Amino acid sequence: NAAREHRAVREGVGMYDMSSFGKLIIDGPTAERFLNRVCGNEMSVPTGRVVYTQMLNENGGIEADVTVTKLSETRYLMVTPAATLVRDRNWLERQRGIAGEWASAVSILDMTAGEGVLAVMGPKAREVLRAAAPHHDWSDEGHPFGTAQEIELGMGLARAHRISYVGELGFEIYVPSDMASHAFETLIDTGREHGLKLCGMHMMDSCRIEKAFRHYGHDITGEDHVLEAGLGFAVKTGKGEFVGRDAVMRKREAGLEHRLVQFLLEDPEPLIYHNEPIVRDGEIVSYITSGAYGHYLGGAVGLGYVSCKGEDADSILSSSYEIEIAGERYAATASLAPLYDPKSERMRG
Repeated sequence: NAAREHRAVREGVGMYDMSSFGKLIIDGPTAERFLNRVCGNEMSVPTGRVVYTQMLNENGGIEADVTVTKLSETRYLMVTPAATLVRDRNWLERQRGIAGEWASAVSILDMTAGEGVLAVMGPKAREVLRAAAPHHDWSDEGHPFGTAQEIELGMGLARAHRISYVGELGFEIYVPSDMASHAFETLIDTGREHGLKLCGMHMMDSCRIEKAFRHYGHDITGEDHVLEAGLGFAVKTGKGEFVGRDAVMRKREAGLEHRLVQFLLEDPEPLIYHNEPIVRDGEIVSYITSGAYGHYLGGAVGLGYVSCKGEDADSILSSSYEIEIAGERYAATASLAPLYDPKSERMRG
């Protein structure tokens, strides 16, 4: 079943429920300043922009992995994994308490239950959404990647965020909770003729790991440096001071000691879950942080950190790698770039 859902998202269109993800409203006249202090990415963006970012600790470790959408000049929406909602809110409140008197004007509101979220993902996502919301311009020019816009959906209003955790063209549809059933029925009705398939979290996990998207609590934690996790693209040190900036600058100067590597088993039969040993040139050097079956790539896929002090990318990839599963070792292809759509052309197209 999960394989069929996986293929639907890769080749057609699928829809899954993201309502459980945490939703925090950060509001107030100094909200932008506050978020620029606690987030590694640039928060001074136009209204409607969706920003992928991490919140770092003083060591450059990742305290949270989130998206932040600018809803207005003073209002932002932070979307967090469901399992870390309480933790992330607590981190924000603690940082607000130590930021200074100016941060007292910032409010933090948990409105997770206030909105349902339906993700419509896949190459045919636009066809379904054009039928469900014909008055909106779903083209790449009308609704660029990384933006959120209000739409009319059925007999109500919703907000469409063009972002993806599965590596495909798609939109996350945010709708008031009292309209969620209506939105679901509308999308099901219009999607039927386009082959829309309902999908679950196993599909999301297997698709995200093919794309080498990190998962908080497995691949990235407060003990993992943001640069060694391969997320330096989401850290803008030029914007000014923020929590963890000095640690990022020091690491850039000193060089990386570990790198997060993606592995694909050459044998299509074994499965990877997590914690399996990583074998480099015959020696156990680390372990798999998360794994799933890559139904599109044709084998089990895992992520894991490899020591690389004094090494460049070519040196890391020139080694021979195996993953040990239940006492047997299986050859694996290693990559620093995502093995699936490394240039992200599909979700940005």
